Amino acid sequence: MTEKPYLTALLQGKCPKCRQGSIFTYPVKQVARFNKMNECCPHCGVRLEPEPGFYQGAMYVGYAFTIAAMVIISFILYFFLGNPSEWVYVGSVIGFMLLIVPLNYRYSRICYLYWFGGINYSPPAKQS
Repeated sequence: MTEKPYLTALLQGKCPKCRQGSIFTYPVKQVARFNKMNECCPHCGVRLEPEPGFYQGAMYVGYAFTIAAMVIISFILYFFLGNPSEWVYVGSVIGFMLLIVPLNYRYSRICYLYWFGGINYSPPAKQS
């Protein structure tokens, strides 16, 4: 198997230790089960919840994603649609954020695990 780069593994939702196993059980397309996580990596067995309540901190990452989306949407509306009514801003941001709830949830947890989980990458041993 080839080694996955850090950013590729993060964007694909792979384990931070082996970069092979999936963090989430189901694909994001299954909207009813988008939040189901594996307890351990199916490839290397590392525990994906380092401590009880670990992912409570992920809400701050999700909040940062939400603020970034608000700023980007506001710039787009202001510069390309000529500064519409404030209700257009509010409706656009709320509508967009409702559409990306599964992505915001997943990537806030994935980023939090990668950045604050204390799990270091361990490349597979080379076989000769």
